[in-house]
Amino acid sequence: MRKPLIALLALLLVLLVPGTALAKTRTDRVISDPRILESSGLAPSLLHDGVLWTHNDSGNPNQIYAIAKNGSTAAAVTIAGEDARDWEAITSWRDADGRALIAIGDIGDNNAKHDYVRIAIIREPENLTDMTVQPIRVLRLTYPGGPRDAEALLADPRTGRLYVVSKTLFGSEVFVVPTQVWPGGTGVSRITRMTRVARTGAALVTDGAFLPDGNMLLRGYGNQSVIAAPETAEDGSLDTLASQALPDQEQGESIAVVDDGAYALIGSEGEDQPVLRVRVPSYAVETAAPTSSSAETTSGTTETLRTLTGDDNRLRLLIGAGGAVVVMVVLFSAAIMLRPSHSRRRRR
Repeated sequence: MRKPLIALLALLLVLLVPGTALAKTRTDRVISDPRILESSGLAPSLLHDGVLWTHNDSGNPNQIYAIAKNGSTAAAVTIAGEDARDWEAITSWRDADGRALIAIGDIGDNNAKHDYVRIAIIREPENLTDMTVQPIRVLRLTYPGGPRDAEALLADPRTGRLYVVSKTLFGSEVFVVPTQVWPGGTGVSRITRMTRVARTGAALVTDGAFLPDGNMLLRGYGNQSVIAAPETAEDGSLDTLASQALPDQEQGESIAVVDDGAYALIGSEGEDQPVLRVRVPSYAVETAAPTSSSAETTSGTTETLRTLTGDDNRLRLLIGAGGAVVVMVVLFSAAIMLRPSHSRRRRR
């Protein structure tokens, strides 16, 4: 889908849904490295204060880059043995022994044709210098029901389990990596099928990250949504706890959670792109174990915001967006037709 159309749809959804305020933002840093033109993921360093890890999209070297607070590149790390076929996501977390890990997701599949996708897991380098590292584990994974396109890879900080979120126009699906291949194990895994957790109302998901309490923060091109923790899934779906419009970006594809879940950093593909700092949408949920009524624990404010991506309203929003486009076209055409006749007169 072309970016202008995506931006138009995102804008129409924001205009059509009441109570969806635009997130306040400031520039955190600008990625100035000319090698990084398609930044498709962000992950906070767990060893180096203020550093962010990022990578390019498909067709680029199999490298991840450490971005310092001033936007400069502190290190370029080559992932040995990995082909950056369609790298779309990166995430960081600590394992049960406290070691800082980074996973790079080769999970992009625009035409849903790949036999399997790959996730390479490395130990985060202790020194920021250009180097080549060997993955401690490479996961080869398939989806139940056939291939999917995906751009979001998330690591649950509480358990170390890895999740993949699909990218589709209407909602998304959350899949979990089976425990028999991760956490644990070394080398390259056999091809293993992921398990479907649930469906969410978040559409066109381009990245995501876990919040400290186990809920997920997913972003699309024009909004961010807080999605309930995977273990709360009921009837095959996860609640949208809050949603908020994001500022316009050239092609917003990345998000990382910082400051103990209070803020998110969002990035974009493109040259000299700023990484923006936005507050995570507020939400309220009960902390007790999920029950049959857990879907009703959101606050009144977040209930209003849920309409941006809620399953029950998706068709209504699409119809409304389509109607708005028609109205815009009609008004534009009418403006042209109503111009004074001399302005439409052919030049001789």
